[in-house]
Amino acid sequence: MALALLALIMMARLWFSKSYAEAAGRFAIACQELTSAGHNVSHQRLKLGIKGPEAEELAIDIAVIGSLDSGKAIMSSSGVHGVEGYPGSAIQLSIMDKLAKAPPFDDHAVILIHAVNPYGMAWWRRFNENNVDLNRNFLRLDEHYSGVPEGYEEVKDFINPKTVPKKREPSFNIRALMLILRYGFNNIKQAVAEGQYQYPTAIQYGGSKLEKGPTMLIEWLTTNLASINKLFAIDHHTGLGPSGHDTLLLPLELRVDDREKFEKLQNLFPGHIELLDSKSGIGYEIKGDIHQGLVNRFPNISWTYFTQEFGTFKPIKVIRANRDENRWTQWGGHVDEAGAKNHWSRNNLLRIFNPNDSKWQEKVISRGNIVFDSAIQHLLSDSDN
Repeated sequence: MALALLALIMMARLWFSKSYAEAAGRFAIACQELTSAGHNVSHQRLKLGIKGPEAEELAIDIAVIGSLDSGKAIMSSSGVHGVEGYPGSAIQLSIMDKLAKAPPFDDHAVILIHAVNPYGMAWWRRFNENNVDLNRNFLRLDEHYSGVPEGYEEVKDFINPKTVPKKREPSFNIRALMLILRYGFNNIKQAVAEGQYQYPTAIQYGGSKLEKGPTMLIEWLTTNLASINKLFAIDHHTGLGPSGHDTLLLPLELRVDDREKFEKLQNLFPGHIELLDSKSGIGYEIKGDIHQGLVNRFPNISWTYFTQEFGTFKPIKVIRANRDENRWTQWGGHVDEAGAKNHWSRNNLLRIFNPNDSKWQEKVISRGNIVFDSAIQHLLSDSDN
C-alpha cells in the first residue's frame, strides 16, 4: 500500500485536468477501467441541461463501486464550489486508479460524486449558473432561504462593489484593514462567509430555493441509499489554511453533541481536525452546506462527515479573488459566457483555488488518499459497529 501511494504522489500532476470536459471524460474512463478489472461499478450522469465552454453536457457524475447492499458506504464529493473541483477530481481519479489495481470488494460501497457544481467547474466560477453558492444552498428542511448574517450590511458594499474590477486596486488592502480594525477579523470572516439569502448578485448567495443540481443529487441519494445505515462522507474543498495543509473541518456542535465521535476523529487524524468556528482556526459557521442538508434528509443513517480543506493562499488574497471575479461576472459588460470566461479575474480565481504548483499537487494527492484510506478503515472497523 505504501508503494502504491508513493507512485500516486509521484504522478500527482497527471491527475489534474485542464478543463471540466477533460475531468468528466477521465472519470467515465476510470469507471470503465474499474469494470474491466472485475469491480462492480455503476456510473450515472445527472444532466443539468446546459452546456460548457466546449459545448459539452454539464452533469454531476456519480460512480458507485462495490455493494450498496452491504449497508456501509464511503462518499467523496467534489466541485461543490466549481473551480475547487479540479483538486477534488484529481483525488477521485487517483483513488479510482488505485482501486482498479486492488481486488474487488462487496463489504462496502464507494460513492464518488464528481462535480456537484459542473457549471462553476467548467466556466471557472465558485458559484453555479444562477450565481448560487451551492455550499450555502443545502438548507435543512426546517430552514428558510431568507436573511443575511449579523454584520453583513456593514461589509456588503465593500465586498460587492458594482463596478468592473481592476488588476491594481491599492485602496483594497487599506479599506480591508480599516474594516478589520473596526469590527474584528473573525467577525468580518463570519459575516462574509456564512451565507446570505437577500442579494442575488453578491458573493456567498445561497439562493431562493434548492437549486436543480442539488435537487437531482438528493433524489439520486434517496433512491440509492435505502440500504445504507452507516456512511462516512468527505467533501473536498480548497482555499482556507496554510498552503498544501489539509484541515478536516467538523460542525461546531459535534464537540458537544457527540464528544466521543469528535475525540475518535481527533485520534484518527491528529493535527488536522478543526471545528467550523470563526473564533478559532481557519473555519467559520456555515449555513446550508452540503453535509448539513444531507444529514438532515437522511436521519436513519449513522453519519461521519467532514470537509477536507486544502490551504492555498492568504485569506486577503482569496477574498480579493472572489470579489474580483464576481464583479466581472455581474458588472463586466461581456456579451456571452465565453467573453465572461476570457478574463484575468476568472483565470486568477482558478489559480487561487487550484494552484499550478507540483509540490502543492503532491500534497493534495497524498493527503487525499491517506484520509480516504483511513476513513474506510474507520468505516469497517469492528470497534465502531
